[in-house]
Amino acid sequence: MDSNFQEKVDREASGSADTRHSAFLFGEFKAGVDGAASEIFDRYVIRLVALARSRFNRGMQRRIDPEDIVHSAYRSFFVRAAEGDFELRQPGDLWRLLAQITLNKVRKQTERQTAVKRDYRKEIVDPGQAHAAPEATPEEAAALVEQVQLITEQLSEDERVVFNAFLRGDSDEAIAVKLTKSSRTIRRMLARIRSIAERELAESKLHSGDQREGIPPLIDPLAYSDFRLQQLIGAGGMGKVYRATRLSTDETVAVKALRKDQQEDTRAVRQFLHEAEVLKELHHPGIIRLHGIGRFPSGGYFIVMDWVDGEDLQTAIDQRQIVLSEALRILASVAEAISHSHNAGVIHCDLKPGNILIGNGGRVIVTDFGFAQIITGSQRKSAIGGTLGYLAPELIQDSSPPTPAADIYSLGRILERLIPQDPSIQALVHRCVAKSQDIRPSSVSAFLQQLLMDSSGS
Repeated sequence: MDSNFQEKVDREASGSADTRHSAFLFGEFKAGVDGAASEIFDRYVIRLVALARSRFNRGMQRRIDPEDIVHSAYRSFFVRAAEGDFELRQPGDLWRLLAQITLNKVRKQTERQTAVKRDYRKEIVDPGQAHAAPEATPEEAAALVEQVQLITEQLSEDERVVFNAFLRGDSDEAIAVKLTKSSRTIRRMLARIRSIAERELAESKLHSGDQREGIPPLIDPLAYSDFRLQQLIGAGGMGKVYRATRLSTDETVAVKALRKDQQEDTRAVRQFLHEAEVLKELHHPGIIRLHGIGRFPSGGYFIVMDWVDGEDLQTAIDQRQIVLSEALRILASVAEAISHSHNAGVIHCDLKPGNILIGNGGRVIVTDFGFAQIITGSQRKSAIGGTLGYLAPELIQDSSPPTPAADIYSLGRILERLIPQDPSIQALVHRCVAKSQDIRPSSVSAFLQQLLMDSSGS
């Protein structure tokens, strides 16, 4: 942490009216007192988000959500604190500790994003990468020869010359001289050859399926060669999201890719594909639409969804005052989408402002069903996850199967963020975020009906 920020953190620690209580509150948390963790979260979260945001330039702010950084910092803090890794010695130490963890997360994410921005095009496998491969077995060599033949059959005479020269390691300029063509023409030929190679390699992998237990071959997969990645939009612990163009339809789409370091983890692959499995069952204008699933030539999985021009609700809350009528419209749209989801037997389990998109035309869309739980039929339970502050207590404790009450808790927290100063809705907020599920509204429809009734007098 640089000296200027250290001074700022120290000033905030020494100037906070609650510093003399922090050691006591920390002790309550370690002793397992109910509500201590929530109080620690609520007390510092706004300042920590502001601190994280101040460390990102505008480009990073478009790709990294400061609130996600802070939630990650809290998760690390709570885990390590429960293990006895921390000790508070003086007033303000709790704030300093949380600030330090947050800034460490900021630094790591910034380094990761810088590397991703530099390397993301390496997702596209180059035909020349065969030079770096280890020595092949006879069976692998035969398969490779067959692949090369399949590619070559689709090339013109000039393209075959270019392909063979490329495989020998000749430069673009050397090939251009040999064929008496411009370097630009050679690069265009190589781009077409690469597209054909990617399609053949992808189809070979998709036909063979994924042999790991519990990961069946994809049915009617999307061809990676039909998509051109345009821009990295964001990245998280499990995946990356790109704005892309679908070449066959010329439409802009969102491509969500599983991180390379997760691709050999069977559980991570299952969890990633789980989102697509959920979205296949949901058809509603307020829920992000799935186009399908595919695999990169390198074998990694990707999911294609609608692209939404606009902003997420968290950005809107941070940047402007949302008037009551707009807040009610947004909440009503989200409630209708989640009600549809519940009727289909799906609990979202990670509702938060960052997972609600607002299109430029005002359309509200719920996204990110990565932690959703399917509660009908014989579906296997998915991994529990989500964001502290919006995650229902029963999900954190993992004490019982998720119910619609978990999403109602999250709706209450979102309501609290959107309309914080309106006393007419406070009773509904308290009901929604009650620890007991029996106190919460019985359904999303009941939540929306009560919200409209309570706000009608505002």
